[in-house]
This record gives sequence, C-alpha cells and structure tokens, in this order.
Amino acid sequence: MTYGQFLLIFLLPLLALLYTTPWDNDLVYTGVWSYPPDRVLGRIGYVPFEEYAFIVLQGLLGGLWMFWLLRRMGADPAKSGGTRWWGAGTFVTLALTGIPLLFTDTGLYLGLILVWAMPVLAFQWAFGGDFLSGLARVRFAAVFTLTGYLWVADRLALGLDIWQISPRDTLGVSLLGLPVEEALFFLVTNVMVVEGLLLFIHPCARPRLQALLARLQPIHS
Repeated sequence: MTYGQFLLIFLLPLLALLYTTPWDNDLVYTGVWSYPPDRVLGRIGYVPFEEYAFIVLQGLLGGLWMFWLLRRMGADPAKSGGTRWWGAGTFVTLALTGIPLLFTDTGLYLGLILVWAMPVLAFQWAFGGDFLSGLARVRFAAVFTLTGYLWVADRLALGLDIWQISPRDTLGVSLLGLPVEEALFFLVTNVMVVEGLLLFIHPCARPRLQALLARLQPIHS
C-alpha cells in the first residue's frame, strides 16, 4: 500500500461523514431511527456520538478490507465504456423512484435511502463504470463480505435494543429479523465506500478527471 492510498483510507470516511451527517440527523429527527437515552454517551445535533463513529469506522474497515482483497485477487481487464451509462441511468431511475416514497408512511425510510445514496452511485458509474466493471471480482467480494458482517452486527444491536427502527416508516418486510430497508442501507453504503476507493486508485481515473475538468473550463480568447 502506498502512502497516498493509506491517506485515502482516512480521507474517504471523512467525506462520508460530511455527506451523511445531515441525512442521519433527519432520520433521527423524523423518528425513523431512535436511540434509548441510556444507551448512548451523548449527541451532536440529534445523532449519538456512536453513530458518527460508526460512519468513520465503516469507511476505515471497508478500505482496509478492500485493499487486502485487491492485493490477493488482482484486477480483471477493463470492460466496455458503455457500462458507464447503463449503470448511471439505473441509479438515476432508482433515485427518482425514491421521491414519491418520501410522501408515504411505510415507504419513508426506503425513499430516504434511495434519494440519498443513488445519486452518489450514479455519479460513480457515470465517471468510471468501465473501471469498476474491470474490478468486478474484488468489488463483489469486498461488498458482500462487509455487508454480511454488518447485517449480523446490526441484527444483534436491534435485538439488544441498542437502537430502534420505526415500524411506521418501513415496509414491514424483514430479512431474518433485519428490516429490508436496513439491509439495503448497509449494502449501498458498502458499495459507495468500495467503489469510491477503487475509482480513486484506478490508474486511468486521474487522466479522465483532468480531461473532464479541461472540457469544463471556459474557453479563453
């Protein structure tokens, strides 16, 4: 692991913290998530300290695990660039699907996840979906092992009443006791972390970013 990659493992969780904090606070404020007062150390805004720590630790765990897998599994050849727009279009459609759910009771949590996470995934795939396709093996291995681990940990936390998810704001469908929205939350957040790191370190990503920025600059006479 290079020095730059090591720094990146710490940078991405901080970016995730900045992006996620308003969303987390809204979830707690609206009652989708709730925490018994005797189960938390304190709060910043509406969100407990522990939740902020989780956001950072999930990013660190995902980054370290992904780099470990990448060193052992390697990368596949890059595939067609057409994957970029099919992927981006799919995630944009999912984001738009989430908007009407925000105005329902049982669909609120699902809608919040879709509207919050899908634009990020759409951007990632619009920028480098072809790069991500070439890293499919390590991407799937990292995402699904991390997701399975966090599903188990969260199911235990809910069972111990460390925190609650409002039945009013969910579809009422569960996966071995874990609400399907919560299972989706861990899946999409791990995808965001793993794919974000893979795009940052891909050798072709910087030239593409530089070319994109050059096209966006105004033409000087």
